[in-house]
Amino acid sequence: MMKKPYLHSLFMGSLLSACLVISGSIFANEHIPSLEKTKLFTEITHDCQDVVLKDWKPATRDVLAKYGVDVTAAKLCNSSDYPVFYVSLKYDPQGQTADFYQPFYQAMKKANKDLPYSMVSDLDELIINVTYGPLGETRTDFERFQP
Repeated sequence: MMKKPYLHSLFMGSLLSACLVISGSIFANEHIPSLEKTKLFTEITHDCQDVVLKDWKPATRDVLAKYGVDVTAAKLCNSSDYPVFYVSLKYDPQGQTADFYQPFYQAMKKANKDLPYSMVSDLDELIINVTYGPLGETRTDFERFQP
């Protein structure tokens, strides 16, 4: 007779834990904005225009190609001074990949004439906003979005 209350409370505890995990996941996703509601498109950029990739040949495209970053689309924003690249990245930009990303960011800095830009990675659902500090150091700001 002692086993049934124990099994019942064990089952109810497991059920409660599962519900908390599921509701926590749902709640967490509610705070991740859709792409158009991210800081990139609500605060950083304005007046974005789609680019026809086959006709668009800036120096940054050569850098992206050299580093194996596939560009699937692009926009020019802020009076055409701020490019937004939609990309497929080889490596996690938040991981231990400084040997890849630091040279890449420096090459992009030169190609984009020290101007900021952003990359939108649909595969990772991640936006990387890249700016440069007063001493030329790369500053990256990451933002998640929901597809």
